[in-house]
Amino acid sequence: MTREDESAPVPAWLTACVEGDAAARREFQATYGPSIYGFPSKIYGLDEEDVADFYVYVFEGDRVFHRLRTFEGRNQIQLRTFLSFYVLKALFLEWQRTRRELRTVSLNASLGAEDGGDTLEDVLADPRGVDPQTASEPRVGQADAARILAGLSAEERLDLRLLSLVERDLEPDELRLLARLSGRSLRDTLVAVIDVQEGLRSKDAKATALRDELDSAWGWILLRQQELQEIRERLRLLGSGRDERKRRLEARCEELEASLAKRSRQRERVAKEIEGYKVTTPYKEIAHLRGQAVGTVCSRLFRLRKRMAESLESSATNVEEAPP
Repeated sequence: MTREDESAPVPAWLTACVEGDAAARREFQATYGPSIYGFPSKIYGLDEEDVADFYVYVFEGDRVFHRLRTFEGRNQIQLRTFLSFYVLKALFLEWQRTRRELRTVSLNASLGAEDGGDTLEDVLADPRGVDPQTASEPRVGQADAARILAGLSAEERLDLRLLSLVERDLEPDELRLLARLSGRSLRDTLVAVIDVQEGLRSKDAKATALRDELDSAWGWILLRQQELQEIRERLRLLGSGRDERKRRLEARCEELEASLAKRSRQRERVAKEIEGYKVTTPYKEIAHLRGQAVGTVCSRLFRLRKRMAESLESSATNVEEAPP
């Protein structure tokens, strides 16, 4: 019986997954991992970080395999259908009800005005910009970031650099490490990185064009709102009389209201489209570069974000408790 014979009552390999067979579970993750990873973004519109958190939740404590115990293949239902419409939907609703908002830190979070507007991503991905020992004044945000960076392994620092490929190229040592991790030659690794960068920069260029369109739409809206306000004031001053001038103003008023409604819808559409563009490298691209499953990368980055957040929270507590 093959893995794709999903109409069978209970495939033997699925029974092995439920019973904890490591090889069968790896096969399950390789086959269905992409579908599980894409489920919350396709169905519920979750962003990249939340998608990764849900993926970790699905496999944590064997949740997905406990749910799959109930699969019997009745009415010729396929496993993929059962997984999506019963298991993942139930797990998603459970995750939404029970999750606690982890106090994780965004890589785009500013370290504060005292740090020159740098973000955590700027500092962690480019440690050459951090030298708290030689700074003329203590800079708590960057000092904390430097300490976090020093506590990361070479692989974890590489993960952070991979997240910001659109902004910075990898250093030679990082390329060699990535080649070793992925099992590719150095040349093939460089080609793969360049391909991902070109895709990200193309995506970033489109996001820039969308932002320009959004700004243009907003500027048009402001001008037309001002014109509409002036026309309404003129109509108010004209009183209740009916003449050609007032009819023209009323017609213009209706035209502006219709145009503003249309342009506002356009602006909302563009704003939503912009939300779908992220400068950070998608986890699936990082998984491709590392030669690993998406789930493995999700777990690594989830744990890394959590550690960073806990470390920064601890630093903030220490600063608050320090005597003046």
